[in-house]
Amino acid sequence: MPHKIKQYILQTLRASEGTWVSSEALRQPFDISRAAISKQVRGLREKGYRIESSPRKGYRLFGRADVLAPESLYLHLEGTRFAKGTIKVSEVTQSTNDDAKQLALEGCAEGSLVLADIQVAGRGRRGRVWFGNQGDSLLFSMVLRPPLEPMRCGLLPLLVAVAVREALDKLGVKGVGIKWPNDLLVDGRKIGGILCEISTDFDRVEYAVVGVGLNVNNEADSFPDELSETACSLKMATGETWSRLDILTEILRKMDQMLRQAWSGNFRNILEDWRRSTLTSGNRVTTTLPNGSKIQGTALDIDDSGALLLKDDHGKIHLLTSGEIS
Repeated sequence: MPHKIKQYILQTLRASEGTWVSSEALRQPFDISRAAISKQVRGLREKGYRIESSPRKGYRLFGRADVLAPESLYLHLEGTRFAKGTIKVSEVTQSTNDDAKQLALEGCAEGSLVLADIQVAGRGRRGRVWFGNQGDSLLFSMVLRPPLEPMRCGLLPLLVAVAVREALDKLGVKGVGIKWPNDLLVDGRKIGGILCEISTDFDRVEYAVVGVGLNVNNEADSFPDELSETACSLKMATGETWSRLDILTEILRKMDQMLRQAWSGNFRNILEDWRRSTLTSGNRVTTTLPNGSKIQGTALDIDDSGALLLKDDHGKIHLLTSGEIS
């Protein structure tokens, strides 16, 4: 109930376009006291919302806060599957993917989200730790329930990568490329990554958890030495400070559109968009396989399941479903 009250307060204050809204108008739908409304407003202020109050006039919202909070996200994502599920926001967590898995096991709706400012044990592919300072990055995971065969779920990281790239392009961030299978790069430096984990029951997918890490307002000197030459942020690439709320909203709205296509079995447009954005196809690469072995050759394309077609130096074609490209 508190989330619904906060959501209603924000929605009403935003709709008033900076004019005053009385306590009476805010409390009536829930039949609660003025003191209870005051308590909810204090909670919103503590999260960063700029709400002015007056004993006679009531409340009004001024300015636009870059706040990642359930009540704000439900409003911004209205009409998508992400506004129908659970939204959990933490300052610190071990791993948003692990938290999302727990929600999935508890039977949450598709589109449920977990966000955090810091992941103590956040990880990327092959067990790597995801680096992020508080408030600099977007770190979130979503629960999906794909009506797909397990073998087709290899397309999910590609779908998410395309959604992120297209959302950033719409916001004005140009030149973002995709490296198979899950990295987002600007000028050869990584700004984001995707981790997809799937739970299956024989030939059925129970759920998929997709985690996204995106460097947004990180400064160059905030990265550890081992990442200083390979990592980048949107702020470093553009010289601008970005709203995480705007970026997250654009990504998830784009994803909702693409998931409607994918869940109907139509991946054609998504694959074509990936091919137009890839930094991998046509280049000579070294692929490190999960067992540590390496294959050198030319990346040709991806197949309809998202696997990479690699022609090695002896002319043999390899079909790779996982691996690390350099």
